[in-house]
Formats: sequence, structure tokens, C-alpha cells
Amino acid sequence: MNDTTTGQGERWYVPSDGPADRFVPPVGQMPALHLIEYEGDLRLCEDATGLLIGPTDRRLHLAGLYVANLRGTKYHAEAAQAADLRPGRPLRFVREPDNPHDPFAIAVYPRQGDGPVGYVNKQKARAWSKLLAAGEQLSIVSLRGTAPGMDCEAVAVLAAKPQVVVSLLSPRPLSLPQPVFLRG
Repeated sequence: MNDTTTGQGERWYVPSDGPADRFVPPVGQMPALHLIEYEGDLRLCEDATGLLIGPTDRRLHLAGLYVANLRGTKYHAEAAQAADLRPGRPLRFVREPDNPHDPFAIAVYPRQGDGPVGYVNKQKARAWSKLLAAGEQLSIVSLRGTAPGMDCEAVAVLAAKPQVVVSLLSPRPLSLPQPVFLRG
């Protein structure tokens, strides 16, 4: 039974209200978060509490973490099916200022591959484009996706500074509280 039908899910997530700077690390430090496997995807987990962080939590951007569900994957189904989009796989993105539909468009590509697998939604693409235009270096990884050769209906990604992505993907220390959904 999944957590949304049991009511457990709400208790497994960091409440969306609370301090705006909850995920913002002290200067020179990494966010106290890790990406962990949850139901086949990767989810952010708070180190101190073991609570999951919802991908739509509006405070993530304050910590330099940008999460998006890709749009247009059905139009790029062939490229998505050929790509390795499994959670944790590095991806790359390309700004498309000449895109006739959106001058802030950001296409997401597999690390190796010719065609985009989807696009960052318009609102987030505008914000990400401004960061990139200002010289911000961002790495992007898959949070949800499929292995090569499989139909891919949904892709979610996380972008952050390269060293932050490495930290988030590092193994979560066993000394930290166990993720809430694993507690008995």
C-alpha cells in the first residue's frame, strides 16, 4: 500500500510551512540533505530528521536546488526511450534562446545523445535561464526516469551547483536518523 492511501505520506515529509531558510546551509557548507531511493525514484531527505522533502517545496530554490518535471517528453519519446534516464544519471541541458515558442527554453538531453528528451517548464526555464546567463554553473541529474529501451512517461530532474549534486548523491551516513518511511 502506498503512503498516500494510508495517510503516512504527510508525516513522512517536511512540513511546507516553517522557516524560509530551513534548507539553506551555512556559507561554505553543503545542504544537510541527501538523495535517497524511494519507490524507484530519488527523493531529497533531510539529514537531521530523516523526513522527505517534497519536490515542490518552495524553499528549495533558496538553497540553490532546482527541481522540475520535464514537459514535452511525449514529443521526444524516441530520444527518451533511447536514453539512460534512470534516477541519479547525469544529464545536460541546453538553453534555446532562438526557440520560437519560448526564448527562455531549456532542453534536457541525456549525457550522450543527439535529441532532447524534454524541456524544463516555462516558468522554471525563465528562472534557470537567468541563473545560467549570470554565469551560474549547474549540473543536472535525473530523479525519475527509465533505463534505455524502456518507454519513458515521466522525467523529473534536479539542478544545482556541481559540488552540491555530488554531495546530494553521496551515500547518506548511517549515523544519521533513518529515513522516516523506513522506521518500524
